[in-house]
Amino acid sequence: MKLSPAKVEQLATMLVDVLAETDGVLFQAGDPELRAAIIDIMTDELEVEDRLNAEVHQMLQAYKYEITHERLDYDTLFRRLRQRLIAERKIVL
Repeated sequence: MKLSPAKVEQLATMLVDVLAETDGVLFQAGDPELRAAIIDIMTDELEVEDRLNAEVHQMLQAYKYEITHERLDYDTLFRRLRQRLIAERKIVL
């Protein structure tokens, strides 16, 4: 995750504050509940890339022998596979 948990919490608090000051926005829950929901959503979205990278690493482990013995470039294969999965799954990073 590229943002620390403290930064995510700070951004969630700022978002709740801005929304509270916006005319026409009515909360159906209290500030703590809304802030917790925003933190959960932001954290989940930030972890998408981490999960994708872990999946690509796991997929490439199946080809470890070929990569090392046929002198294939792991980084190039990683980037290509990652881009393919991003395109196939229509992931927005």
